[in-house]
Amino acid sequence: MSISRELTFKEISYIRAALEGYIGLLNQDIESNDLSGDERLDTQEDIVFYDKILYTFQKAEKQSTDLHEVQSISLKQRDK
Repeated sequence: MSISRELTFKEISYIRAALEGYIGLLNQDIESNDLSGDERLDTQEDIVFYDKILYTFQKAEKQSTDLHEVQSISLKQRDK
């Protein structure tokens, strides 16, 4: 049995900011031209993947600000 909890607005904002920072680092890796062809392709795929997640958190954060309530995003908690 798994237990879920909803994220707070603050947690959503932190995750959004972390994703933006990480995507920025991945973009810097690509711009540095230090990656091999396969590494470059993998990094570009990672950017697309994380960008989709980022969009979800940006949308949740904007909706939370506009409606003054947090959209339901729940996380599975580990069983002890």
